[in-house]
Amino acid sequence: MSLISPLIPVILPVILCAAIGVFWVRFKQPFDHEFVRRIVLWIGAPALIVGTLSKTAISAELLQHVLLASFCLLGFSAVFAAVACLLLRLNLRDFLIPLVFGNFGNMGLPLCLFAFGEEGLAIGLGIFLVTTVSHFSFGVAVLSGRAMIKGMASSPIIYAGALACILIFNHWQLPLALQNSLSLLGGMSIPLMLITLGVSLSSLQLRGVGKSVGLGCLRLLVGLGGGVATVYALELEGMIRNVVLLQSATPAAVFNYLLAMQYRREPDTVAGMVVSSTIISFITIPVLLYFLGVR
Repeated sequence: MSLISPLIPVILPVILCAAIGVFWVRFKQPFDHEFVRRIVLWIGAPALIVGTLSKTAISAELLQHVLLASFCLLGFSAVFAAVACLLLRLNLRDFLIPLVFGNFGNMGLPLCLFAFGEEGLAIGLGIFLVTTVSHFSFGVAVLSGRAMIKGMASSPIIYAGALACILIFNHWQLPLALQNSLSLLGGMSIPLMLITLGVSLSSLQLRGVGKSVGLGCLRLLVGLGGGVATVYALELEGMIRNVVLLQSATPAAVFNYLLAMQYRREPDTVAGMVVSSTIISFITIPVLLYFLGVR
């Protein structure tokens, strides 16, 4: 029990907030997915990115390392996922993206905050920024078979990230009134992400249990393998090392299922993959947190 109790403040808030979403569906309460998605992606997440990165003591040099580490994480994960697909004879266009893109937002950001505080959240937001833009550009291009430059350019998260980088690189501070407004708006993002995660998981069905569980485990292995490779390749240490490893170990993102359904890329199997990897991650992530020294 002494090994588990220090991890409870990190894991329990994530479980409780996600459970609200699960019970919300069980009690047949209305939930407007599209409204919540838009308010998070268009208001909450951009405010969280600018507000957190601008007020946290993160240097321009550290931010550059975070952005580089994010691209390396995706690159290594993509290589490992492609090799796994070839060895297991899985359709590359169907399963490459779900294997590469973890739940860096809904689950990753709360974990970074509760495990490592504001500095961990700032680094996690840098990873979230790169992975989100990549998911809806490169990821959608792979699934749909066509480039998605227009969709990427219309994402508010890109402009929020650019503004945050400008503020950090020029050592500028936002006026207190604006900073407080961004903190207020950004504060809604993490609980909404977790509640949405619970609602989404309760709506998905686990079909083809054996294949789904296998792919769920494979996602966790591919992600953590990409994280370990990134840490060793870039010789990362300290907080950035811990956050990269934690983000890399997140389960398959719910957005993978929505995109698979939109482009008809094995949506039932991807749904099972999302559910199984999320359930398994509630065991694997506490183990990882323990080895990262969160105790």
